[in-house]
Amino acid sequence: MPTRLLSFLGFAFAGLAVVALLLLTIGPLLLPYKTLTVYSGSMEPAIHTGSVIVDIPVAAKDVRVGDIITFQKPSDATVLITHRVVAVESGPGGLSFITKGDANPASDSWRVPASGNGYKLWFSIPSIGFLLAWLQSPLGRILFLVIPAILLAGLFIYEMWWPRRPARAG
Repeated sequence: MPTRLLSFLGFAFAGLAVVALLLLTIGPLLLPYKTLTVYSGSMEPAIHTGSVIVDIPVAAKDVRVGDIITFQKPSDATVLITHRVVAVESGPGGLSFITKGDANPASDSWRVPASGNGYKLWFSIPSIGFLLAWLQSPLGRILFLVIPAILLAGLFIYEMWWPRRPARAG
């Protein structure tokens, strides 16, 4: 009985891990959220380096001081930044957010326009970003595909050469 329980728990844990991995990698393609890996410590201790953050869409009018938002860096649209809104400023171009990384001594030098839609932090998962980044490397992709294939082939060969014997009756 304990062996069956351990086996069941092992399969349940593996199944949950696969579902979680799919939700983090494929889920954003189908559902209205975005996942990102944090590569800097600017939001420590709230968000640790190597964490995966899950962002949900939000209208700019619904963002409040204290919210953590993800936005394109004004000087380089290819870079996404996740910082906390520390103030809302009114200027000639309309409202804008003043942002700051929690670990940074000063506010960011740019202003984020408070218009349209963006992304707001929903939750973060510490350290899992390192695993996801590794899985996206060439070696990680190969091992993620090859190891399960080898295990399945081994199981198939074992079942083929040493089939299970039927239980004896009586």
